[in-house]
Amino acid sequence: MSKLQELLTTTGESELIESEIYGTLTQAVRENLIGTQLVALRVGPDSIPGASVDIDLPTKDSMYVDDTAETAEFFKSHEAYETFNLKPIKRTVDIQISREMIEDSKFAMVERQIMEAGYQMAKKMDLRLMEEIKDGADANTTAHTTNSGTALTIANINATMKFIEADGYTCTDMIVSAGHAEDLRNIDTFYEADKLGSRETFERGLVGRVAGMNVFMTNQAALGQTTYEYALIIDRRHALVLAEKRPISIEKYKQENRDIVGIAVSARFEARYLRAEACAYAYST
Repeated sequence: MSKLQELLTTTGESELIESEIYGTLTQAVRENLIGTQLVALRVGPDSIPGASVDIDLPTKDSMYVDDTAETAEFFKSHEAYETFNLKPIKRTVDIQISREMIEDSKFAMVERQIMEAGYQMAKKMDLRLMEEIKDGADANTTAHTTNSGTALTIANINATMKFIEADGYTCTDMIVSAGHAEDLRNIDTFYEADKLGSRETFERGLVGRVAGMNVFMTNQAALGQTTYEYALIIDRRHALVLAEKRPISIEKYKQENRDIVGIAVSARFEARYLRAEACAYAYST
């Protein structure tokens, strides 16, 4: 009997599944997803005492230094703060496995379902991070978006970078859709030795470098919509915050009257843009 079979057939109701299945799930979580690499602030359960957490942000240039005459009282100023509240949302998936499936030794299928649950949970987190970059760019009082026409060009990239740089930030990363990745591959300079990423970096979504930025490709819905293709640009030191009240957890249960073994997968998290000015995007039709 394999360790997986033993876990599926002998673990008692509501008992947490041990390391072998958990390890399988966490491996799936990390596969081909890029969002958590770009998070500036990650708030864990110990830092969220209740159902939500207040994020305090120093206001840029809110402290002022002034000229002071000899013997005069010092000029008084201090840094101001802005606050927003972030409430983690519960996300769940319930995998139900029949006793017949276990008896028929379809263990590859069971492992695949567990891996897929972990991947989809992480994909949900990844999507929320991508959406918040777009929301951050849209939330700016000054435009942080560029219409790149029918194809993304170096000129479009430079124009979008300018929004972030004009606000005092540094463009560190660009996330592109499959369509914009194709546009980049059609630019000759992208294939220069110092622009193209190594094969090892492809596993984490990095496809190269442009204008000093890491370039990632993703098929997430926020970038691959029916009408538009998006290329997101951020300063990763200031763009995103992720609050996790409950990291991905796995719990096993049984429904004896239905001959079912269930695996409940859940997490509580939410993402938000941290500083809107650190987010920008170009879009094409």
